[in-house]
Amino acid sequence: MDNKDVKSPIQELLTVSKAATFLCVSVTTIRRWAQQGILRGVKLGKRGDWRFAKEDLLKMVRTNEQ
Repeated sequence: MDNKDVKSPIQELLTVSKAATFLCVSVTTIRRWAQQGILRGVKLGKRGDWRFAKEDLLKMVRTNEQ
């Protein structure tokens, strides 16, 4: 079996900066949305750096297109 055939449960996580670029909004907006619960994210490390699943960002794009 090739590694290509195995689906990984690990999602691609994006930084605040990459999420902002992906959604075409500011870094401040991404942080505010995360703090308000509008955008689902996780905090990592002692500093509490936000990370966002690409799938969640895509859901937000689809929701705003409707």
